[in-house]
Amino acid sequence: MNGFIKLNVAMTIAFVSTTTSYAQPTPKELHSEGYVQSLDQSASSRLNTKALHLNDVIEQGLRKNYDQQIRKYNDEILDLKWDDTWEDFWLPKVNISLISDEHRLGTVKGGSNNASPRNKRPDGALSLNFGDYTLFNWGRDYLPYLNTKADIKRSKEQIKEDSRELKHDLIIAYFRLSFFNEQERIKRDQLRHASFIYRLNREKISLKKVSKQDYYLARSEYLRAQNEFQEAKNAVQLQNEVVANLINDEVGTKYILQDALKYELLTTPLDEIIRIANANNPDTLDALKEVENAKRSYELALKNNLPLPKISMTLGAYDYRFGPNTNRTTFSTGEGNSNIDIVASINATWSLTGSGGLLNSRRTKSSMLSKHLAFAKKAQAQRDSKAQIKSQYFTVKHLQNQINILDARIPTLQKSFDTILENYMNKRTRYIDFKNTLIELTDAQILLEQSKFLHLLNKIELAKVAGVEDFPGQNFENLKQSKKGSK
Repeated sequence: MNGFIKLNVAMTIAFVSTTTSYAQPTPKELHSEGYVQSLDQSASSRLNTKALHLNDVIEQGLRKNYDQQIRKYNDEILDLKWDDTWEDFWLPKVNISLISDEHRLGTVKGGSNNASPRNKRPDGALSLNFGDYTLFNWGRDYLPYLNTKADIKRSKEQIKEDSRELKHDLIIAYFRLSFFNEQERIKRDQLRHASFIYRLNREKISLKKVSKQDYYLARSEYLRAQNEFQEAKNAVQLQNEVVANLINDEVGTKYILQDALKYELLTTPLDEIIRIANANNPDTLDALKEVENAKRSYELALKNNLPLPKISMTLGAYDYRFGPNTNRTTFSTGEGNSNIDIVASINATWSLTGSGGLLNSRRTKSSMLSKHLAFAKKAQAQRDSKAQIKSQYFTVKHLQNQINILDARIPTLQKSFDTILENYMNKRTRYIDFKNTLIELTDAQILLEQSKFLHLLNKIELAKVAGVEDFPGQNFENLKQSKKGSK
C-alpha cells in the first residue's frame, strides 16, 4: 500500500512543469503539460468524423465504389454482346435498306439542252432483306460461337469474382484500420509511461535524487516513444484515406470504428479447401476456359483445311421499286429468281507460299501448339493455387499458435512491468530494467493485435484463392464484436 501512495504522490509531482539547469532546449510542444505533442486545432476541426460499423462499410462499398459501378456497366455491355452473338448465330439477318438514285431538286444555271436532265422525282427501292441462313456447316460457325459464348460467360463470372474480392477488401480495410487504432492506443500508453518517468526524473535531478544517466536515458526513451506514437497516428490517418476511397466517402474523413475484430479459429480442413479451390479458383477457371477454347480452335483449323460443303438457304428480299415509271413490289432471291432453295457450296483455300505455310501447315501446327500451351497453363494454375493454399493455411495455423502464446505471455509481462515500475519508483531497480520491460510489453501487445489481424487477413486471402466468399460455417461479416465504449 505504501508503494502505491508513493506512486500517486510522485505522479502528482511529475506533472508540475518546472525548469532545471539540466533540461535541454526542446520544442515548445514538448514542454506542454500533456505527454502528446499538440495538434493543429484548425486542421483538426476541419476533419469530417464518422461513426462506422463493418456492415456499413460493406453496404456502402458495394453500392458506391467506383470500380463496382464500372463493373455493373461492363456486365450490361456483356449482356448486349451476348444478345448479338446469339442472334447472329441462330436467327437470319433481317434488315431494311432504302436506296435512291440522284434526283434533281432544282437548277442553279441552265446548260446545253442536248444533255438528258436529271429526273425531278426520286427513283429507288425500299427492301426487306432476309439474306442467307446456314443450315449445316460442319461446325465451322458453331465452334467460334461456342468460344465467344465461353468468353462472355467467363467475363460475367469474373465480374462477380471482382465484386466478391471487393467485399473481402472492405473487410480487410476495416479491420486493418481497427488494428492501427489499437496500435496507436498501445503506443499512447507507452508514451504515457515514458513521459511520466521522464518528468519525474526531471524533477528529481534538480534535487540530486537521480543520476544524470537516468535522466538522459528517460528523456531519450520519452522522445523515442513520442516518435513511435506519431508514426502510429500517421498510419491511422493513411488507413482512413484507404477506407474513404473504397467506400467513396469525402477525402479526409476520420472514422470512429464501432466494431472490433472477433478472433475465431479456422476449422475447415486443408483437404476440403483444396477440393473447393479445384472447382472455384479464378485462375484455374480461366485456364479451363482457355483449354476448351483452344481445343475448339484446333478442331476448327483442321476443318478449315478440308473442302467441306456448306449447306444454306437463300431467303431473298422483298423489294419495293418506286420512280416516275415504276411502282411495284417483288420478291427475289437473286437474278430474278423467286424460289427459296437449299443450296450447297464449297469454299476452301490452301496457301502455297506466304503466311500459314505450305497447305496451311504452320497455321494448323500453331493451333495445335496453342492447345498444348493451354493445357500447360492449366496445370500451372492448379499447382500454383494448391501451393498458395498450403502456404496460407500453414500461416493461419502458425498465427493461431502464436496468439495462444501471446495470450499467456502478456499478463505475465504486465505484472512484471507493474512490479518493476513500483521498484524503480522506490529505487530498488535500475532504469534500464523499466525501459526494457516497457518496450517488451508494448511490442507483445502490438504483436498480439497484429497476429489477430493477420490471422483474419490470411483466412480471407485463403478464401480468395479457393474462390469462395466464406468458408463453410464461418461468415467473415460476423467476425466482429461491439467495441468497448461504443453504442
